[in-house]
Amino acid sequence: MPDNILITGAGSGFGLLTVQTLLGKGLTIYAGIRDPQGRNAEKAANLQRLAKGSDGELVVVDLDVLDEADCRAAADTIMARDGRIDAVFHNAGHLYIGYTEAFTPDQLSEAFRSNALGAHVLNRAVLPFMRAAGRGTLIYNSSGSARVIGPFMGPYVLGKMAFDALAEATAYEANAFGIETVIIMPGAFTQGTSHFDTHAAPQDAEVVRAYARLQPDFDQYGPGLEQLFEGRDQPPQAVADEVARVLAIPRGQKPLRTEVDFSEWGAGVCNVVAEYETARLWGNMGLGHLLRVAIGQDESGEQP
Repeated sequence: MPDNILITGAGSGFGLLTVQTLLGKGLTIYAGIRDPQGRNAEKAANLQRLAKGSDGELVVVDLDVLDEADCRAAADTIMARDGRIDAVFHNAGHLYIGYTEAFTPDQLSEAFRSNALGAHVLNRAVLPFMRAAGRGTLIYNSSGSARVIGPFMGPYVLGKMAFDALAEATAYEANAFGIETVIIMPGAFTQGTSHFDTHAAPQDAEVVRAYARLQPDFDQYGPGLEQLFEGRDQPPQAVADEVARVLAIPRGQKPLRTEVDFSEWGAGVCNVVAEYETARLWGNMGLGHLLRVAIGQDESGEQP
């Protein structure tokens, strides 16, 4: 288990549950939220309340993952306090629900930025320190919808597929520096988080009206999601528990992908095929070693 971790989107949902879970395990948590002194002051205060009496330590950092200066400042804060960055949980994101055509180009761009680009901006701030140390862990909160695509959430799927691809492509390059990657793929979670309540809807009302014939199908979207559970619970705490579990796995043994899926979304089947074909292709190219984390000597010559 690492000593510290930076968590994005830490003020609510999976991020907040992960903060609480890892505080209980004695970690130092750098909880990233936007504007903790202003519009998210209540979230910042709630985070501080959670830390009281826990075994861990909490530091709230003002973090907009799309702001390079914010990301560098967060990384510098961790380095100044701890001298290293052990782990990052890329959790920030936003849900979009509606007819794909009715989302404006600006909305589609924002979906990509909020759900994918921010992880890259933050990686560019933390990876230089992880490379120098020869170790570190990047955890990405992806989605089953990055593998199995459905209607009525096009911008979200676009963002999550890009996020997922970014995570995997970066992993194969970071492996050579002893940096581990885990991509957690939750299924649908319709309860216990606020992401459905705060989802973005399409702004082009004229196009929404043009899709009137699909309204019965759109109205079935919510009930259809609930049908996936067939009476099973869908505890969002399971995602936080999975973050804690993979962090505790010894170096070099962490899986690239893992699922937390009570809805039987089915991404795991796709993952098996993709993993096989990836290993075959890059092995045939003589680059199969890039798919494995290099656990060796760091730049100081010491064993990590």
